[in-house]
Amino acid sequence: MMKVKLGYFTHSNFAPSETFIYDLVKSLNSEEDIDLTYITGKKVPLKTDFEVKSITTGYSEKYLNWTFIIYKIGQMFGKGYQMKMQFQKLVAFRSIKNSKLPQFDIAYVDYATSAVLLMDYFEVNKIPFIVHVHGYDITSCLKDTAYIKEVKKLFKKATAFIVASHYMKRRLILLGCEEKKINVIRLGVEYKSIVPKSWTDRKKQVPSIIFLGRLTEKKHPVALLYAFKIVKEKIPEAQLSIIGDGPLKNEVQQIIKDLGLIQSVKMYGVLNRTESFPILNNHWLYVQHSVTAISGDTEGFAISLAEAALHELPVVSTIHNGIVENVIDGKTGFLVPEYDYETMAEKIIYLIQHPDIAEQMGKAGREHIMKLCEPGKRIKEIKYLLIDKYSSNKTMN
Repeated sequence: MMKVKLGYFTHSNFAPSETFIYDLVKSLNSEEDIDLTYITGKKVPLKTDFEVKSITTGYSEKYLNWTFIIYKIGQMFGKGYQMKMQFQKLVAFRSIKNSKLPQFDIAYVDYATSAVLLMDYFEVNKIPFIVHVHGYDITSCLKDTAYIKEVKKLFKKATAFIVASHYMKRRLILLGCEEKKINVIRLGVEYKSIVPKSWTDRKKQVPSIIFLGRLTEKKHPVALLYAFKIVKEKIPEAQLSIIGDGPLKNEVQQIIKDLGLIQSVKMYGVLNRTESFPILNNHWLYVQHSVTAISGDTEGFAISLAEAALHELPVVSTIHNGIVENVIDGKTGFLVPEYDYETMAEKIIYLIQHPDIAEQMGKAGREHIMKLCEPGKRIKEIKYLLIDKYSSNKTMN
């Protein structure tokens, strides 16, 4: 069998917040007709069954000081972003060129931010490439005027784009990408190994809420704490668990003290799925108050909500990006306006006071995600794109 040589390019080192990347790479590597090489700008700490090449790119820490200096020099001429971007592209091109990579049949790139640095290399070497857009790469990054120009070029040069929600598809179209190039493919979530705790046993426990994710502005854990404060006034025995870490950790800890919630909130820090899933399974509700950050950064599909639903937890979240496709309002959970922590508290209280409805929504949520995020379907759709686009590009060349 002739194998397609696939170069998988990203800046990820498989951090806990990017498990969806590892899952995809592992699945593609297991396909008999794909010969995969993983190329990243970071050192990967995990042992893998596939070849990993760590190659210095424009985003590498090694060049941060030079990038900053060039940006500052460029500012004097009103071209700070432009000069910074060109320097990063030059570093990426030379690094990959000197790395002696094989001639790939096709490339797969995670994040448009990485793709704009690599597209010239792909073009020179006549390598068709597919870009998976995730979130910040077409939201907060668009404040960079030089980046916007590069993204416009990327729309023309890339073979195809993958997004996890129709919301993201619409954003790409409005930015100028051809609709026919955009493919909505949901993130895959492995559900067979997830066995939900029975609601009979769950109801015997103290009503509890859980949030899993980075403590960042776009996930707004502060709004979650204010909602939980209102819940506590109505249901004193309620408990909240937070799994994750991030730049807002100190602020979150201080607000927990200020709101008098020290005895009711437990912070676990960063845990992998093996460690976090049993904890997730011991709660009643999953709550996440996602918002559009001041920087413009937004969530993508919000994989943690899908994982919670597979544990039969009803989800209370916000009307935000792909979450409206992830959670069916009124059926698998509730969605409230961004920053409206009072209404969020009302929905949480309602579900705690009506455990039978919470159970019904939790079960409906699992069924919904099993259909929406079926891993095998995702791999099949991505493989089709990889092989089909590779063949058509080879024919054109």
